[in-house]
Amino acid sequence: MKDTESPESAVRVIETFDALPLERRVQIFSELSPEAREELVRVVARPGEIIRQMSEEEIFFTVQKLGVDNALGLISLTTGRQLRYLLDLDLWKKEMLNVESAGRWLNIIAAMGEEKILQFVQVTDSELLVSLMNSFIKVRIRDPDIDLVEEKDSLPQFTLDDLFFVHFAVPGSEDTLKRFLETIFEWNTEYYFGLMGELARGVYLETEEEARRLRLARLADRGFPDFDEAVEIYRHIQRGALSSSPSELCREKAEPFEAPRTVLKYPLKVLAPGALFKRSLDAIAEPSEKDRLSQELAHLANKVMVADARDPAEADDLRGSLRKVSGYINIALEEMCGEDASKAADVLRCNHMELLFRRGFSVILDLRKEAQKLLRDYEGGVENLGHPLAGLVQGLFLKRPVFASFVLGESKPREFESLDDIILIRRLLDRALVEESWEPV
Repeated sequence: MKDTESPESAVRVIETFDALPLERRVQIFSELSPEAREELVRVVARPGEIIRQMSEEEIFFTVQKLGVDNALGLISLTTGRQLRYLLDLDLWKKEMLNVESAGRWLNIIAAMGEEKILQFVQVTDSELLVSLMNSFIKVRIRDPDIDLVEEKDSLPQFTLDDLFFVHFAVPGSEDTLKRFLETIFEWNTEYYFGLMGELARGVYLETEEEARRLRLARLADRGFPDFDEAVEIYRHIQRGALSSSPSELCREKAEPFEAPRTVLKYPLKVLAPGALFKRSLDAIAEPSEKDRLSQELAHLANKVMVADARDPAEADDLRGSLRKVSGYINIALEEMCGEDASKAADVLRCNHMELLFRRGFSVILDLRKEAQKLLRDYEGGVENLGHPLAGLVQGLFLKRPVFASFVLGESKPREFESLDDIILIRRLLDRALVEESWEPV
């Protein structure tokens, strides 16, 4: 809401929004910034209806952009599947449970009340719940052969049943963990006893490993394959392997795409304005096509994060992967279509995003081969190429090439974004120019 609006006009805007059909409310919500989404769900009626229409990825992108602590309204409304996806990505660091992140999430969920606690417990694998709890509490079972009064002084103080006694191992976590344990106990005593029994016996490495395995299986369905599969996106592909047929022929060849019931808009919002890729997407009017492309773009960015060993829970890594994917696709489209956005839209309709990504990367690989061939004709190293070519070639020779734009006055290296980046280096590689600017060391 604008600060200049009166309370009465703001109420009328909200009432008008609430009166719209759900489909229209979802459409408006999906076009808003993450900040506006968080504000909206706090003031409108029935916000949960809208959140249920968002895909798990869209919720994750929104929460990551806001930061967990600034997205409490959205998080409170998440479905079980949405919450589980958030936790699958944010509770782990390099395939290990992140205790700091776990503590933050437990505090947030506890503060939202019993309903959210139970949702969390019901969608969380028992192996994960045991591993999480073991990071914060230690459980002892009383000895049935000793009178409780005699034994009580040697046991932790907290118990709900005079059988399991809990020591809170992390300072400041006691109130949060008590609320979790009390809620579970009141909801399902049998489940509580099973959980506490596991904790009292001790948590083994196999428990956390099983939790990790179950998580990876779910993430594989969301475009997070294992590393060996993910690096396949960096295999060279010839331009001829892609189709540039007119759109009608493409539609005949393509398998029918069933549009998802949930909204995924965020990947399309981070594309560079003015780039051919963005303009060609804008030229596609069919909602089902945009849905397909958005889904493919999100899953491809997930693959890049696995292949590049990036952390999907880090907002910068997430946006960086999306920028890399869009840059490589933009290079492929420019190579095939020049600046013709209509033709590029046909290419998008005809090809899977991964093929276009691989073609863009292959253009960079071909440029690297040109630089390697040139260097073989000279003695010395890359530094003999002079400025700015030496810096650009060093970036090109990295395992994951970058455009070393800092040598041209930009603040830091970046991903390749367009054919102009390729053309600039190729011109500098021209033998005559290299010999003319030769700076021996």
